[in-house]
Amino acid sequence: MTTINVLLEKAQAPDDELVQGVLGKAWPFFEEIRAQTRSCAQDWKHYGNKYGWKLKVHADDKNLCEVTVANGWFLVAMAIREKERQDLAGDTRLAELAGAGAKASEGYGIKVEVRDQASCEHAKALLLFIMARRDLA
Repeated sequence: MTTINVLLEKAQAPDDELVQGVLGKAWPFFEEIRAQTRSCAQDWKHYGNKYGWKLKVHADDKNLCEVTVANGWFLVAMAIREKERQDLAGDTRLAELAGAGAKASEGYGIKVEVRDQASCEHAKALLLFIMARRDLA
């Protein structure tokens, strides 16, 4: 499997200028996601040559999501717990995501590709939903 991540070089830690150049028109959406999660720590972490740099969004030991930068878009990925998945199924705006993730040891994986305003709003709604349940707001 090849990675969508374009930030692979460990020696080149991401900064706003680099990320903005790679994301292009998707940059404002990236800024919206960072603003939505500003109550959490946001750290760039390098996960090795195969996976590269990802923006890890977390509060202490509570992980919220990871953001992977692709060429012109980005991916918001998270693992949700069983109770969160059940709650998500009851939300009319986000119910389709409840069945999207496969069960893993960390929970159910959910991924949202952010390419435009609509997908950004979808990712923000999901983040807000999970942040409220994990008391991260």
